[in-house]
Amino acid sequence: MTSSEKSKKNNNINLETDLPLSQKDFTAMRKKPFEKEQNLEDYFDFLEEIGAFESKKVKTKFYDAEFEL
Repeated sequence: MTSSEKSKKNNNINLETDLPLSQKDFTAMRKKPFEKEQNLEDYFDFLEEIGAFESKKVKTKFYDAEFEL
């Protein structure tokens, strides 16, 4: 078996040996995601403060031509 055949055969990555991760990294990956309900009210207040909802609406323009890339 050639080296290219070996590399095609085993494309799986073993996180324990193939990536330079510390024990702290593995501990963090095993933790469950933060389950606290997110409050978006402050974010929406920020968007209102900077005028994000007051932007002009751009009128859509349709073209009869076909475009190719």
